[in-house]
Amino acid sequence: MKGRRAPLLYVIPLILISLCGIAHADEITLTSCDWEPYTGENMPGYGFTAEIIDRAMKRVGHKVTFVFYPWKRAVYETKKGRVHGAFSAYHSKERAETFALSEPYAFSQLMLCAKKGREVIYNSIEDLRPYRIGVVAGYANTAEIDGAHYLTKDEAPSDLLNIKKLLTNRVDLIVVDRYVAVYHVKNSAAIEYTVNDIDFIEPPLKKQPIYIMFSRAVPGYQRYVADFNKGLELVKADGSIGNIMEKYGFFNQ
Repeated sequence: MKGRRAPLLYVIPLILISLCGIAHADEITLTSCDWEPYTGENMPGYGFTAEIIDRAMKRVGHKVTFVFYPWKRAVYETKKGRVHGAFSAYHSKERAETFALSEPYAFSQLMLCAKKGREVIYNSIEDLRPYRIGVVAGYANTAEIDGAHYLTKDEAPSDLLNIKKLLTNRVDLIVVDRYVAVYHVKNSAAIEYTVNDIDFIEPPLKKQPIYIMFSRAVPGYQRYVADFNKGLELVKADGSIGNIMEKYGFFNQ
């Protein structure tokens, strides 16, 4: 016997409710700055971190739109709840108090760099007093460096400009991610140097986990955090992250 067909007037409202729920739940906007090769507006797939996030969110039914601003504005837009979150962010106490941080989905080796041939005496942060140090405005580096108000820190709007300033002797040192420095030196027409012209001072200042900072001003933000974390576990388990990293020329960290 065939089942009874539900009245049309009953079915249509259910469909509309379902569609409205999907549209509300599934459209997520995340923002970042150009931080190649981790993320970049003009990179295929917007960089490897955006691809990891996109893959993880798709696994739990969400569609992600990526928008790009200078980092300070990306953080501001997130804080105000105009976007769901800012991605490729380092941890800091202030950020953990202001935003809801996801589980980390990648790791950054934060390095202190000098131009090749420049003698740098460095055993502790105190030793950096004599040097002019390039940092990016709005970035969280390490608690020691960010809290060392006695250091001479020269702010720039981007890593690329900091690298150019280092190689043209406008600063003595810069704080930069290893992959970022290598990417820019290899790919920027504005830099007439090679990776061999940069000294990466070992050991790294920090191996930084990278997070999405979800806005607490967005209703239901807790669910977005939980959904991303669930999707991240799925793409870790099925090997997707390793495949994405290899596509960009990196080994899974």
